Amino acid sequence: MAIHAPAFECTEYRVVLIHPASRMLLAVDGAGKHRLPRINVPANTRVVPNLHRAMVTGWGIHGLVLDFLSLEEGTSPCAVVELISEDAPSAFRAASVEQISESDLSEHERGLLYALLRGETESPFSRLGWIAEAIHWVEQATGATITSRLDIEQFNAGGAFALLRFPMRNGRSYWLKATGWPNAHELPVTLVLSKFCPGHLPEILDVRPEWNAWITPDKRTGDPMLPVDPTERLALLECAVTAMAELQLRTIGCDTELLAAGGFDQRVGVLRADSELLFERIREAMSLQTSTKAPRIEGERLRRLHRTFDATCDFVEEMAIPVTVLHGDMNAGNVLYDDGHCQFIDWCEAYIGYPLVTLQHLLLLNQPADVELKTSWDRTLIDRYRAVMSEVCGQDAMDQGIACMPIIAAASAMYGRGDWLRSSIAINPHRQGYVRTLARHMDQAARDTALLNVVLESRAYGR
Repeated sequence: MAIHAPAFECTEYRVVLIHPASRMLLAVDGAGKHRLPRINVPANTRVVPNLHRAMVTGWGIHGLVLDFLSLEEGTSPCAVVELISEDAPSAFRAASVEQISESDLSEHERGLLYALLRGETESPFSRLGWIAEAIHWVEQATGATITSRLDIEQFNAGGAFALLRFPMRNGRSYWLKATGWPNAHELPVTLVLSKFCPGHLPEILDVRPEWNAWITPDKRTGDPMLPVDPTERLALLECAVTAMAELQLRTIGCDTELLAAGGFDQRVGVLRADSELLFERIREAMSLQTSTKAPRIEGERLRRLHRTFDATCDFVEEMAIPVTVLHGDMNAGNVLYDDGHCQFIDWCEAYIGYPLVTLQHLLLLNQPADVELKTSWDRTLIDRYRAVMSEVCGQDAMDQGIACMPIIAAASAMYGRGDWLRSSIAINPHRQGYVRTLARHMDQAARDTALLNVVLESRAYGR
């Protein structure tokens, strides 16, 4: 039994459905053997919500994804789901692990599944029945009661990760989030930012250290997309830019504590020190390009871009713009807007560096169809940011900083945590394409007359 998505690229998931009381699996008949049911999940979408949606609409089953069995070469991914529905549909048959066809579960996967059924898992979120503990914790922390287990929404699962939304009988909702390696730092970073910037992040109601998990109220009021109406969209972006500038002001001088909590060092001096490695990776990505839709950046053009970037970094380091926190994953879904006030979530990619990087990334959310309108709105948003940052940055420094902003912001997005620089990207096509795209943004920024006038001509840089 398989649930099919619409006709575009999908990944097929084998689904292990576990009845919590009997510890038996729900299987389907196939050629005289018990088989695992399948669900096709569209590419580039959230896996867990798609699995939930397909189980409810296709099978009438409510379940909680506990984990994903390790993916072996030549096999489809396998999701392990604990049933929270009362009854199983008649189309399924109860089966033990041993009764599942050898073609559906490898010996290694069977071993992992046996361990999970015995409760021998490293992650608390892979244990059968863990949701009862979570419900008790949420209800204790909030003083409210959930509406029903069937109403719980799950957005992430696997390993030490969890993200669930709990609707309550009082009409409110709360998030439970947990992160593991390599994102275990998100909780301590969020705690530090909550201390220095109260009001700019959702309130943390409680923390469970052994789960590396925390509970926050749900402040989202609608679809995590920017409004279609131009007036509403500009109002939200103005609010976001103002709130981010205020948040960054409050993190001036907090870089040591943020770095100790797990934030990543992206100070301009770090980018400059790693520029040789960065451009080596750009050269590698360009050499691996097979598409002819856009020309490679190579040879003298790439060397010129490298010199321009280094000169910009040198110039920015001498400017009187303080180091602040950066939000390295600035998308519309991470901006919560409520009655003229903005908060920011998902600080897994928290960097410490050049503050205007995040302004540039906020400007990238400003994409009206009219090019002239974008130019006008960008000026409005920059003026909003400038007004807040005028407390620590003079007009000349801000003008120069804005000219340098696009090339540094593109490099920041490419650099990320910096850990990938010291290994080849030849086996990672996604990384190759990402590097090529951002290198083209850097190249475009390097040709802008505002940057050339501010950085290159002021330093008598030889072009």
